[in-house]
Amino acid sequence: MKHMKYFASTAVGIAVLAFATIASAQSATQGIATVVRIQGTARYSTGDNVWHTLTTGTTLGADDVVQTAASSTVDLVLGDKAVRVNSQAGAGSLIGGTVNIAGLPVTPISAGGLAAPQQNIVRLLPDTELAIDTFTYSQTGADTVSDTELNLKAGKIFGNVKKISAASKFIVKTPTGVAGIRGTSVYFGADGSATVVDGSAVISEIINGATVTVTLTEGQSFDPATGQVSNLSSAADAIENNNVASIISSVNGDVTLSQLSNVNTAVSVDVTTIHISPKAGTD
Repeated sequence: MKHMKYFASTAVGIAVLAFATIASAQSATQGIATVVRIQGTARYSTGDNVWHTLTTGTTLGADDVVQTAASSTVDLVLGDKAVRVNSQAGAGSLIGGTVNIAGLPVTPISAGGLAAPQQNIVRLLPDTELAIDTFTYSQTGADTVSDTELNLKAGKIFGNVKKISAASKFIVKTPTGVAGIRGTSVYFGADGSATVVDGSAVISEIINGATVTVTLTEGQSFDPATGQVSNLSSAADAIENNNVASIISSVNGDVTLSQLSNVNTAVSVDVTTIHISPKAGTD
């Protein structure tokens, strides 16, 4: 009889656990990457190799791919809601905070935005191809858990990942490896290169048939050609910090708080690192 009670109790426990797992999976919603700024020209595909001209206000999600042309950049704000874009336009904004390309179209969205640490920003630099492999949000009690996997197929991106809970993950794949970031401002190249301006990142790359895994902290760069980590000079570090501040400031002024109301603003900045196994981005 005791065995029967134990079996019944265990069965109920397993059933509850299974139900909770199913409910958790069902509560996951697709994240939205909103195009908030375009300088130059860019295009996107929904994964079917049919390309469309990218415009500000376009919303992207899992399986979408973005390509920037030469001398062109695209800024994305990642969240669980889209942000509103107005019809105003400007020209000559900064790329990376230092290069001014006057005359190229830039369409900002409405001002009055969030504080910079409350946004997840990705900037595609010129001649870049980036795919969104996975992008979801799930509610787990008090936390919002996000699962973001980007596939950097060519070129270079800048990421400012601040709003992420401890259970969340933000991964950038490249053709030869993968990186995990959390509470980080970082540049990634499709060749496996990386420079951390703030926070930290774990990089795993396959170099000459061997897996090289390194942890980068503020002011450090990784060279995939040598597998070595180096420290930025004081001057270079100052330039990169200015560049990052410019990118964050330009996007921060373009995002309306009310449009991101579903994002959990109670999550604190997390600068811990995540350890990952190497995986080619083309898998």
